[in-house]
Amino acid sequence: MEAHENQHAVLVVEDEVFIRISAVAALQEAGFVVLQAGGSAEALEVLSTHGAIDILISDVQMPGDMDGLSLVTLLKRSRPAVQSIVVSANNCAEDARAAGALTFLAKPYRDDRLVQIVTDLLGRNVTPLGHAA
Repeated sequence: MEAHENQHAVLVVEDEVFIRISAVAALQEAGFVVLQAGGSAEALEVLSTHGAIDILISDVQMPGDMDGLSLVTLLKRSRPAVQSIVVSANNCAEDARAAGALTFLAKPYRDDRLVQIVTDLLGRNVTPLGHAA
């Protein structure tokens, strides 16, 4: 599914199926075009076939050779216009910032909070990690 002219595309990378389903549903309900992947390898596949992705939301710990922080770092280098949100049950906001993410969201999180963060990022209403508010 490609983004329509006035819609923004979000890629959710999460290996926990129920968390991914919930996040995808909430973002779709908010009007976003949502793509999803169960891990970094699948995310790279999605990224290679869908050019118009505005936001990456990635968990940190996932199966496979690349964790979410490495995915964010790679994406920051190859597609710097894509903004990243890192989610994790571990407190790694500094690691997220170092990888190039603009925002960190601790698990468990409420879907409405995720939608608000995505909306704020797209409206440029968020202060990047590591900067004073």
